[in-house]
Amino acid sequence: MRETADPPRDPYLLGSLRKGLEVIDCFTRQKTWSLGELAAALGQSKPTVFRILHTIEAFGYLQRDPETGRYALAMRFHTLGSAAIHHEQLRWQALPPLQDLARETGETVHVGILYDGEAICVQAVEGTRLVRMHAYVGKRTPAHASALGKVLLAHLPHAEVDALAERGLTRFTSRTITSAAALREALHQVRAQGYAMDDEEMELGLRCLGAPITDHTGRPCAAVAVSAPAMRMDPARIAELIPQVSSTAQRISRMLGSPSMQSPGSGRGANAA
Repeated sequence: MRETADPPRDPYLLGSLRKGLEVIDCFTRQKTWSLGELAAALGQSKPTVFRILHTIEAFGYLQRDPETGRYALAMRFHTLGSAAIHHEQLRWQALPPLQDLARETGETVHVGILYDGEAICVQAVEGTRLVRMHAYVGKRTPAHASALGKVLLAHLPHAEVDALAERGLTRFTSRTITSAAALREALHQVRAQGYAMDDEEMELGLRCLGAPITDHTGRPCAAVAVSAPAMRMDPARIAELIPQVSSTAQRISRMLGSPSMQSPGSGRGANAA
């Protein structure tokens, strides 16, 4: 009888990480585990499983009861779960307002969040114009060079903005902000006017206008932006788009349970002087 061949090994699979994820998966079956129970369930030696548990615990994802010695998921997992639910809620609740804004303006619109110095697109609707900016979920843009990113950087503590600047601000065009002083000045202006511009800072010929979305606490958690070729984003068109983008941001904010936002120019912000 012919034996079935083993499936080919994935050369990119990290064995140690796979074992760690297998340990975590066990906590979907029961809330607490002892070292011995996990070793038996996984078919691994106790020393191997102990090292995995110790590593996961050190990073705050597991906690060990000092009296019973049993392991359970820690608060960091609950925080991640809450964040995932929030972002998924944001993604789908933002879609109808984005569709309306794209239809009204004819331009590509998108919603993004801030993560590790980058603006990450979580929802997008393309415009109806023949020449338009293309956006997609998952697109990452350095925060200092994007309207989405600058809207959210403007409401971070100064120390976090300075830390980002110390990592280096990459130049993409002659208009890109590349110094900490220029970034601080730009973010002060964003807080004062209530919106942010990407004035061909990421790509020549492209301009974006963004406004903040706030969560149930009233704090900025995301941003909505409209992007278009620079030839269609002259000062007069920008003046028309500001209330449209801001109104869409407020609409999404209310859907997330946020109190009403102040109008642009009110100077609202965590770092406002």
